[in-house]
Amino acid sequence: MSNLEKIVKWLGTTSYEGVVLGRRDNFKWITEENANAVVTNGEVGIAFLVIEKSGKVKMIADSSDCPRMSEEQNALGAECILAPWYETLDGFLADCCRGKKYASDTGISDTVYVQGELVDLRMQLSQKELERYREIGQECARIVENVAKDARPGQTENEVAAMLKCRCIEKGVSPDCVLVGSDDRILKYRHPVPTDKKIEKSLMVVLGGEKYGLNISMTRIVSYGKPDKEIAARMKKTQYIFASMQNMMEDGMAYNEYFRKVQKLYDEAGWPGEWKMHHQGGPTGYGCREFVVTPDTKGALREGQAYAWNPTIQGTKCEETTYLKDGRVEILTRTKDWPCTVVETEYGSLDVADILIVS
Repeated sequence: MSNLEKIVKWLGTTSYEGVVLGRRDNFKWITEENANAVVTNGEVGIAFLVIEKSGKVKMIADSSDCPRMSEEQNALGAECILAPWYETLDGFLADCCRGKKYASDTGISDTVYVQGELVDLRMQLSQKELERYREIGQECARIVENVAKDARPGQTENEVAAMLKCRCIEKGVSPDCVLVGSDDRILKYRHPVPTDKKIEKSLMVVLGGEKYGLNISMTRIVSYGKPDKEIAARMKKTQYIFASMQNMMEDGMAYNEYFRKVQKLYDEAGWPGEWKMHHQGGPTGYGCREFVVTPDTKGALREGQAYAWNPTIQGTKCEETTYLKDGRVEILTRTKDWPCTVVETEYGSLDVADILIVS
């Protein structure tokens, strides 16, 4: 089933006569390939898709972009409607939807805001999306791991970040989140935005990358020389929490039940309350996190979805992008070129990335 067929089927279960999609992430999801942007730092793009219950699709874009979008970014074969650049798209959409009950992902033109329901729809990955995820998971893992291996003391965090961004762009990956921290900055900050500080004894490299609309999240840590004993001990505990978080996932398990188990893991590790210092991740896909799971999150884990959990104890973090299917977890961001340890937990064993020690 294509993503367009999926949304038409969903419309058939609602009272809406159609749905309007303007968010860049939903545009990539529904077209399975097209980009809806000129400027790439906004959630909403420069074109809106109007999808009717019948499956008919229209695309509304202003005169600056309508011809290009019609010819180059129109996988659905939508009828394209040109709106003069000096008039608002809101007005054109209002005319299109007038007298009808339409939903949307932005609430534009008095439509019913249904982004939450659309996220639920898009989280179930097709085989095509899974294969794409495997491809970009490996690509991003190679990029991050090679950058981490190539980095050297004396380089600045910004130099390493630039290397990571360039290698991502060369492979068609959008480096949406690049964090590079070293030494005391890893201990002090959970999100070490890169600076001109020079690397001395340790390095953390984090990537949030996107390709085909799908998002990858991963972290790698390097130690130049033997790591501090306390950091090594914390890393083992973080690895145990991470392995448990992966293996304790079950189809249908309520998110609040899952999070209670996460809290217990931190308690058992001797770090009660440490989970409060950084979010623990959540389901991923067409959003870096489709939503971040909290103690009060409603809903349940489902098979056929991707997840990006990222437990952290001060100075350490484990983070991968994974896929849950048939009661098993597939790590999408794992290569054979990074040191790992098999971690045994009450929920099963898992290979978990180690700190890379560079002598």
